[in-house]
Amino acid sequence: MAMTHVSAISNARLRRAGRLQDILIGADGRIERLGPRLRPPKKGRIIDAQGGLVLPSFVDAHLHLDLAYSLDLVKPNKSGTLLEAIRHWDEAKRRLTPENVRERAVRAIRAEAAFGTGFIRTHVDVGTNAGLRLADGVLAAREACKDLVDVQIAVFPQDGILRDPGAYEQMRTALEKGCNLVGGIAHHERTADDSRRHIEMLFDLAADFDADIDCHIDESDDPLSLCTEYLAAQAIKRGWQGRVTASHVCALSSYDNAHAAKVVALLREAGISVVTNPQVNMHLEGRYDGYPKRRGLTRVRELLDKGVNVAVGQDCINDPFYPFGTGQMLDVAHMLVHADHLAAPRQIEQVVDAITSGGARALGVTRYGVAAGCSADLVVLPVETVPEAIRLRPPPKHVLKRGRLVH
Repeated sequence: MAMTHVSAISNARLRRAGRLQDILIGADGRIERLGPRLRPPKKGRIIDAQGGLVLPSFVDAHLHLDLAYSLDLVKPNKSGTLLEAIRHWDEAKRRLTPENVRERAVRAIRAEAAFGTGFIRTHVDVGTNAGLRLADGVLAAREACKDLVDVQIAVFPQDGILRDPGAYEQMRTALEKGCNLVGGIAHHERTADDSRRHIEMLFDLAADFDADIDCHIDESDDPLSLCTEYLAAQAIKRGWQGRVTASHVCALSSYDNAHAAKVVALLREAGISVVTNPQVNMHLEGRYDGYPKRRGLTRVRELLDKGVNVAVGQDCINDPFYPFGTGQMLDVAHMLVHADHLAAPRQIEQVVDAITSGGARALGVTRYGVAAGCSADLVVLPVETVPEAIRLRPPPKHVLKRGRLVH
């Protein structure tokens, strides 16, 4: 895909910068220099930000591209619960072809790119009933969209490992085919012992491939779902600090405060990033509650206050788990502000960090940011401040990937 090289962005408003700045971008797609009233290069397109806010590309740290836009392919989720969605998806995925998955995944990647997302971590179902067809479709979509978005793929045993014999070998094969990370769903096993064994097997597989881990974990309201602390303990024991992501971690909000404080401290010690998915977590969790109902997402404020890296995901787009979702990360951030009462000025800044630098840290993205030497993966918004970006959630005026205009 031929895309226009942008040599400069003029009149850009940067976070925590007083005066408007110009951003010079080299032919290699990296930011060369920033400052007020810089002389623009003679070649390449110059974009006038007109005082608009320029941020690094958004990061969607948790998505399911194989599921995207599949709502019409699956039976209705009448209870709205996670478990019913899993059952219906299990039936539908047996019929899917790699071509169908590729088509829907490409649509989702393009939608996210248009909203300013430059990096996605997706999970792809490689359980026995899914086979490798879904992985093949997502791998093909990643290749088709490689100039728009950088996509990491975690192999995901949707139906468990011990309760789905054969899934573990499917995970291994998918990693050999080009997927990047070891995924899991530890809490979905039949017993607590099986959940712990599930986690141990993830680390065994990660060691074989020198791969990072991103595990769906404690996606439940159950205060007795205790997988997260074992994941953290194993990260420390195996020397995988800084290489593990815990996704969802909803049960943390149901623990008593003393136990929650212990788990949060353990997450920090293990260098684990936590990904919250506020739209989907609020939609699926609390389904068994009367009133008052739990909010469903993890303890974001406490994690941030204790120095745990927090990232944010769209998770689902128009599928049996969540019938909504657009791939607009500002919408997801807007929901997070409301869901965990993150409305103070510093907290709003932290929420935007979670869809930018926090996500980049979770994904291990290097040369990320709006600074000299960073890749020019940038989004230009028609607002002046971070709070206005969250309040209005506007479509970007421009989106750049490695210095080239993609939207």
